[in-house]
Amino acid sequence: MTLAGLRRSALALPEVDETTHFGMVAFSVRGKGFASVSKDGSIVHLQLPDADAAAFLAKHPEGERFVRMGTPIGVSVPLAHLDARALDDLLRQAWQARAPKRLVAEHRRCGS
Repeated sequence: MTLAGLRRSALALPEVDETTHFGMVAFSVRGKGFASVSKDGSIVHLQLPDADAAAFLAKHPEGERFVRMGTPIGVSVPLAHLDARALDDLLRQAWQARAPKRLVAEHRRCGS
């Protein structure tokens, strides 16, 4: 997977904006960040609930916990280790965790 592919997938989700966060490409929904990419574009950081992060890491040993200020908030994984489907699933999980509940419910009703 590439940064261009990640960008396409992230921006396809409802109400997502591309921004920067500490000089990194980042994606947010209604002002809440859910994904960012390392400055060199090789690693994606995804904010996921602990159970989702643990499930991902159990299947993908190349990933690691994404920690901010000593608190685990998701996973970090090299983009090169993800195919399009795996990245889409992770982005959707991270988006759902950070998007307003009403927006998530609306998105599900529309069959997306």
